[in-house]
Amino acid sequence: MTDDSRTSRQLQVLKDLGLSRAESEVYLACLQLAAAGAGLLSSYRVAQEMGRDPANVGKIVNTLAHVQAIRVVQEKPRLFLAVPPAEFTDHLLGRMRRRGAEAISLLDDFAAPEAEGVALALGTPEQVLARARSLVAATEADLLVAGSPALIRELGADLERVAERPGCRVRVVSPQAFTSATVEVSALPTAGRVGQQPDEGWIVLAADEVRWLVALQPQVPGSAAGPCGWWASGSPIARVWAEFLETAWRAGVSALPAATFKPVPDVMPAIEPEAPPAPPAEAPAFVPEIATGPAVAAAPPTPEPWASPIPADEADAAGFSFLFKHEHKRDDKRR
Repeated sequence: MTDDSRTSRQLQVLKDLGLSRAESEVYLACLQLAAAGAGLLSSYRVAQEMGRDPANVGKIVNTLAHVQAIRVVQEKPRLFLAVPPAEFTDHLLGRMRRRGAEAISLLDDFAAPEAEGVALALGTPEQVLARARSLVAATEADLLVAGSPALIRELGADLERVAERPGCRVRVVSPQAFTSATVEVSALPTAGRVGQQPDEGWIVLAADEVRWLVALQPQVPGSAAGPCGWWASGSPIARVWAEFLETAWRAGVSALPAATFKPVPDVMPAIEPEAPPAPPAEAPAFVPEIATGPAVAAAPPTPEPWASPIPADEADAAGFSFLFKHEHKRDDKRR
């Protein structure tokens, strides 16, 4: 970066902080003189350095003294020092924050209620975290959260405060196991595979089945081309997210014993792929067994039917002649 481009960038930054171009140029000249060891400065000395009219520079110096960019150490003749940039910007930002809070208080009557049932964009990771904290704090009964370990750690204290309220239940699904005395944590390692990178920050939140938030934070701040998250209140979609998170929570490991939230390690634990299923065992080939024991005893002979003995005088009769012979005997007796 050349000197001219660097100076142009410095002036632009000062203008972004609220100084005019002329005020930025005078303040920058005061800083350059201080860095060169000029000591106490006067309006005439600064005007000579800049090649400007001393009267005009004197008026600008008065303005810079009012915003505490320079510190007057003597009135007659008026001598001053440039306030270091860190101190000046800290004072300037503090004043802007106070003015911002005052503006919100004065204009609060004109604030429109947040749109119900409409998904609203979240443009930065800071907005995602701030809105997530707001939704967590507004929980009245049931809160379900799934997210990357880093974001869960950021919200840990907020989640535990809500879980301590009577009637509030807080459940968390995380790819890394956390432990808490009040928050019910379910470790689900496969939940870490969200986004294009393993350590990408993400969060899904459903509160009381009426509020939800979904976000995938960019790895490099400011690299996202569009919104990195969405949220809504009074939306029926919150029930869908609640059912999804309920299913994920049940699929995870049961909550660990009570303790405090543990810090997330710098390196995410590697998620080992599941082992492929073992091939089915082959059935053993059939081998006929050869009997080696004693021989099986032969079946006993079938008994012949019992026959009553025939008298000697009838032994010569056979078949139906036996009946005729008895008939002849009865006829002889009748005679």
